[in-house]
Amino acid sequence: MTVVDPHLDAQVRLRIEHELIQLNNAFAYDIDHGEFDALVDLFTEDGVFDRAGPVHRGRAELREAMQARPNVTTRHLVTNVHFLSVGPDEAEGTATFLTFHGHGELGDEPLVYGTAQGRLLELRDTYRRTDEGWKFATRIATPIFVPEVWP
Repeated sequence: MTVVDPHLDAQVRLRIEHELIQLNNAFAYDIDHGEFDALVDLFTEDGVFDRAGPVHRGRAELREAMQARPNVTTRHLVTNVHFLSVGPDEAEGTATFLTFHGHGELGDEPLVYGTAQGRLLELRDTYRRTDEGWKFATRIATPIFVPEVWP
């Protein structure tokens, strides 16, 4: 059940939820297309991203981690975005990511999968409204299904 601020107008709530869905979509697009500066800007200055192992605190640390990523091509399919609470300046939610990867850069030909299966993650997010719009304050990834080998 979603907890909604009782003073929040229904149209405002729908607009907030739409903006948060767009934030999730932007995250998947940016990480899959190497737009790491744009991805980092999706987080608050003090944002925390727990990548189901490595934990990055703040934009500077996250930027360093993204620049050090191995040479893989990924695609993250985001679905099942669900809001646990929605308020005018803060919200909580979950999303499911299915991640596939292949070694190297995408060219004219499709890549061969890096593993036989994808990896399914549940992401638990806290969102905060800033002067720049909605941002991830925390994003915590929990693996649900993993292949035997993952890079």
